[in-house]
Amino acid sequence: MKYIDWVTLKIVVMFIITVVGIPAYFIMGGSWQLALIFTIAGHITNNLAQICYHRWLCHYQFEPSWIGRKILLASTVVSAVGPPGHNVVAHLNHHKYSDTELDTHSPKDLGWWRMLMGRYRTPTGAIPMRRFLRQRDAVFTTKHYWKLYFGAVILHALVNPWLVVWMAFNFTHAWFFLTYLNYFGHNGEEAEPTTIDFVSNMIMWGEGYHDNHHEDVSRLVLGPWDIGGKYVVPLLRK
Repeated sequence: MKYIDWVTLKIVVMFIITVVGIPAYFIMGGSWQLALIFTIAGHITNNLAQICYHRWLCHYQFEPSWIGRKILLASTVVSAVGPPGHNVVAHLNHHKYSDTELDTHSPKDLGWWRMLMGRYRTPTGAIPMRRFLRQRDAVFTTKHYWKLYFGAVILHALVNPWLVVWMAFNFTHAWFFLTYLNYFGHNGEEAEPTTIDFVSNMIMWGEGYHDNHHEDVSRLVLGPWDIGGKYVVPLLRK
């Protein structure tokens, strides 16, 4: 099976676990309080993972502290979005060939449903990875990503079996918003970088200022409501 097919399978399995498991949780007496705690924790983890992949490892907008590195890389594992190195290659390719037929995730060429199913193109051309390869902890996480993920699943199951369902749910809504960002952050099929709607931008902690990001990839604070750049990164950086 090709890597892209494994990605699609992961998305489908996570979705099935979510649509079956969440109703089952409440039918079997699960509390709304715990559901809210699980969802908020997943939301925080998902956004920390995005900060790790995007702001740190792709564009080096900041240097995290020792504990910041551990928190960020652990978030990428729990979120299940994928190995850091794979995401870095795909995103740098996206910037190099933005909105062209060589772009790994151009909405103009792929469309909404192919993007939602993870049917991204295989990156082509030379992508400089020297800075990433110097981050030994990120390289280790990439190499052992799925072992670490299944270890996290087992750990969550030992704490509370329902946490496995909420891990799937948190991946599912993170993947939806990531697809939303990649699609509408490039104005859909018009494929022009733009700022997405305010609510979605707040949910993704400022990542939705996509036009500002494409104008200057080194820019940390992307706009006036960039929660991630203004408030979260300062807690994680050296």
